Amino acid sequence: MRTPRPSATAAAAIILAVLLSGCTVRIIDPAAESPGATSGSTDTETPAAETPAAERPPTKTPEATEHDGLDAEHAEHRQRLLDSVTTTMPCPTGPLQQDGSIIRIEGACAEVRIDLDAGAVIVDDVTTILLSGSGTVIYAGTLGEVRVSGSANEIYWTGETPQVTDTGTANVLRRG
Repeated sequence: MRTPRPSATAAAAIILAVLLSGCTVRIIDPAAESPGATSGSTDTETPAAETPAAERPPTKTPEATEHDGLDAEHAEHRQRLLDSVTTTMPCPTGPLQQDGSIIRIEGACAEVRIDLDAGAVIVDDVTTILLSGSGTVIYAGTLGEVRVSGSANEIYWTGETPQVTDTGTANVLRRG
């Protein structure tokens, strides 16, 4: 007895259905494109309505000039984050745990504990940063010590290189 085989047409229909199921992945090189740009892209999807903050060009504030030690790319990214801050606060007394938020900490702090995922923190000067979240970006002035146990984080500072302990994975920790 012969076992039935799917026809080439049926196999093509299944593959086509899987490919057109609505899942989309887009990898963007920030150095090659600005957010929202689609040059060279064959993606015809239109983005959702952007907030007015995302549409306006970044403005250089006096606060931004304090951190001119950043390279141009990171200085612009820091400014875009400042334009989108969700919380502004003095030095926190406990860990930051608001996943996905953009937090501005004003003033010099002895210790900042960060346990948030997919967030951003802009801080002036800190003696010690303890980071256990993942996918978080931090911009700081001077740092004394940085201890990271999370993964896929980025920490940039403008002062001298701090004492760094990185027990996580895929973290970027560097000046400017």
